[in-house]
Amino acid sequence: ISHCIILILMDAMQRFNRISAVIRLLLSCAPRAYAQDNRYGETMGAAAAQTKLAGVYQHGHSGLQDPAKALAGFHRAASQGDVEAQYNLAKMYEDQDSVLFDYSKAHSWYRLAATNGHRGAQSRLGLLFEFGKGVAQSRVQAHMWYSIAFSNGNKAAAFWRDSLAADLEPYEILTAQILAQECLSSRYRNCGS
Repeated sequence: ISHCIILILMDAMQRFNRISAVIRLLLSCAPRAYAQDNRYGETMGAAAAQTKLAGVYQHGHSGLQDPAKALAGFHRAASQGDVEAQYNLAKMYEDQDSVLFDYSKAHSWYRLAATNGHRGAQSRLGLLFEFGKGVAQSRVQAHMWYSIAFSNGNKAAAFWRDSLAADLEPYEILTAQILAQECLSSRYRNCGS
């Protein structure tokens, strides 16, 4: 009986190895296949597909890295209202090691994504305001955006907000809290300057 169990286990192990080899092969080909099979997204206006494809080009999965195609794909999708593309585009402009580096453009795209509810963009916008990168420095606006990001589930934003609050006057904190409430209650239509 133990001999039969060993044979059954060996057979199962061989099948498992074959299956895992197939899975590894599929995973290694997936980004290239995804990029080839989803080119329709570039022409049909499917913003989500364009964003995913741009991410493939941005990160270079399976040797497909092409920053120019990533930028173009993110621009198309962001212009169609894809929030994730707006955020990724802003990150590309914020990257100091990039030829695209431009805090002003990063601010514009983060703001658009933030007012579309992207909590990562909301916290990044807070950082830009706090340090005056691409926008006039405003610690009140920074506190406001950190508070908004935190209220949307970005736990790290609470740390940044509270660290900043240690250097603010009570009236500045109150102003930031009022602005954050106005922004949230207006569904991001009234979010200060």
